[in-house]
Amino acid sequence: QGVGGAVQYPKNYLKQAYKLVRERGGICIADEVQTGFGRTGSHFWGFQGHDVIPDMVTMAKGIGNGFP
Repeated sequence: QGVGGAVQYPKNYLKQAYKLVRERGGICIADEVQTGFGRTGSHFWGFQGHDVIPDMVTMAKGIGNGFP
């Protein structure tokens, strides 16, 4: 949960993880519930700050802004 804080990935960690997953035939999914919609400040999506493009993006609660 966001209440417990967050851990910042080391530089290039996510890029390497995406590469390994794809080399083995997997798909990369970015869960943007806590980091999407401009919450990281410099980008609309959190993954944009890590120079990766996911195959799928989830955004759940953030898109409704608390409604319903």
